[in-house]
Amino acid sequence: MAQYGNRIGFRHYQSWLQRPSAQRLLAMEAGWLGDWLGQLDGEHLLYAGVDAEPRFLRHSPMSHRFTVDLPWQADACRGAVQMQPEAWPFMDQSLDLVVLQHALDLSRRPHQVVREASRCLVSSGYMIVVGFNPWSLWGAQRWLRTFSSELPWLSNPVAAGRLTDWLTLLDFRIESVQHLAHLWPLKLFSESLSRRVDRVLMGHRGLPGNAYLLVARKTIAGVTRIRAPRWRVTDNTFTIPAPAGRQPLG
Repeated sequence: MAQYGNRIGFRHYQSWLQRPSAQRLLAMEAGWLGDWLGQLDGEHLLYAGVDAEPRFLRHSPMSHRFTVDLPWQADACRGAVQMQPEAWPFMDQSLDLVVLQHALDLSRRPHQVVREASRCLVSSGYMIVVGFNPWSLWGAQRWLRTFSSELPWLSNPVAAGRLTDWLTLLDFRIESVQHLAHLWPLKLFSESLSRRVDRVLMGHRGLPGNAYLLVARKTIAGVTRIRAPRWRVTDNTFTIPAPAGRQPLG
């Protein structure tokens, strides 16, 4: 079986989806993504991510909403299109919104994925990225499980700050960065109580979450104004003499 990224293949993805902790994380993220999707207008929405059934897409008012399968989902065949993350089969400026839910975390070349998403987005289009936070308690656990062969420890997370730098260079304006899943994957007594704690702590700037949700908008490249010449004639008496007119004969 062909594998992708840091040895990530379909069996890793499928095995992780069946775990209660993964279902809990996806359920929480679905609520947060649904809230954002309901606020953004447009026509074409592309979803690439780990959720096998992203029902939250129904919250979007966009008329054309579709999902794509990445290499580590190839055996599932759930999306409308199967594609390589580094080469999207879409025209330039053909999408209004791109949602990447942990797609960067499972990618071998996340920067190229961001570049392709930027290429396909229209001016003023939006990109929503959900990713694991490597600078968190989850990130510390991942470091301790360096040799693990299971997701999510096998992932290659991109920090929100690093992603912000990439997007800024691609002429994006960062609209929002929210920290999520502060308690996950730990459980506090019950699943419902754990989700409630995570909802309360969402967006708390003083506490780094184990995941983040970043919203960026593609800006229109500005035109650089031509500088006025540094020299300027200040003496109004200086004029260029007009050519002498011809005198009439006679």
